Amino acid sequence: MPETQPDLNRFFDVFTQAGDGIDTETLTGCFAESFLAGDASGARPVSRQTFLQALPRRAKMFAEAGVGPAVPDSLTPERLDDHYVLVRTTWTAPRAGGGAPVRLVSSYLLHRDELGAYRMVAYLNHEGLPLSRT
Repeated sequence: MPETQPDLNRFFDVFTQAGDGIDTETLTGCFAESFLAGDASGARPVSRQTFLQALPRRAKMFAEAGVGPAVPDSLTPERLDDHYVLVRTTWTAPRAGGGAPVRLVSSYLLHRDELGAYRMVAYLNHEGLPLSRT
């Protein structure tokens, strides 16, 4: 079942809205039970529960840095096979006081199940504030 851009847009709309309000119930459906999280310091396996528990700390880190909620600017999917799509994304997060916004660049490896639901199986942070250690 091939993905479509509207399907991916809906997935990232849900992901973005749930992340803005730290809606862990909704975010649970966005991630595989365990996934790979990576940044410049390396990659590590993370349980979905551990990641969701770390989100308030991550939100606090953004707030302390004077950075507001990130909004996706672009989604560039690359279909890898019938079940996986790699999505490169760019995001913009406003700075408090009107400073230059923060540019965030991430890639997500999504698995699409037989019912058409996406789950993140890898989350790579390329540019922007670093992922907090979970």
